[in-house]
Amino acid sequence: MANLYADKKWANFRERVIELDGGVCVVCGRRRPEVVLQVHHKQYISGRKPWQYDYSDCETLCRGCHAREHGEIRPDLGWEYIGEDDLGDLAGSCELCGTAIRYVHYVLHEHWEQMGVGTNCCDTLTGTREATEARRRLGRLRRFLSSSKWNGERDHQTIKFRGFQLAVVLEPVGYKLVVDNVLGKKIFETTSHAKEFAFDFIDSGQAKEYAEQRRHRSQSL
Repeated sequence: MANLYADKKWANFRERVIELDGGVCVVCGRRRPEVVLQVHHKQYISGRKPWQYDYSDCETLCRGCHAREHGEIRPDLGWEYIGEDDLGDLAGSCELCGTAIRYVHYVLHEHWEQMGVGTNCCDTLTGTREATEARRRLGRLRRFLSSSKWNGERDHQTIKFRGFQLAVVLEPVGYKLVVDNVLGKKIFETTSHAKEFAFDFIDSGQAKEYAEQRRHRSQSL
């Protein structure tokens, strides 16, 4: 295969692909002489020579991005946030920078194995603030669940949260949630499950939208 890549036909094909891509790496945007540009085949077909592909089947990458594409260097871009875990204390270690962490955020890449990293490293890898927002949400949820404002006994607990009157009530089939005197249909196994659902319902803004829809319907009657 090395001899094929030394063929003039490949050299001409490679330069044409680079020209069609504007002479830059399609991932990082850098050009010669700052980087060495190479041509990457998006897929390989058995028996086909490297220049016997459509130009659309190839793309220009710098040497570094090309190596990352083949999984030889850990990618800096294209990571997906898939979830988090609260260890309770600084019992974990970021797999990217080695810092001791409490909140582990899991990221995934199609060309690399899953990693558990800290908040800042997660935001950097994904190019988002998902980890920061998830960590803040966990904090808000924990405070909501343990709030001293909860009143009542285990079979009937109430709280006023962000303008909504909530109640978790025990029925023969399980726990149900009451929001502003409206009994929900969803059944929960535990009070904690019901409370977490209520928190997400309000924290996400869905409760506010639902309340506005009910108000509009009542006004139209």
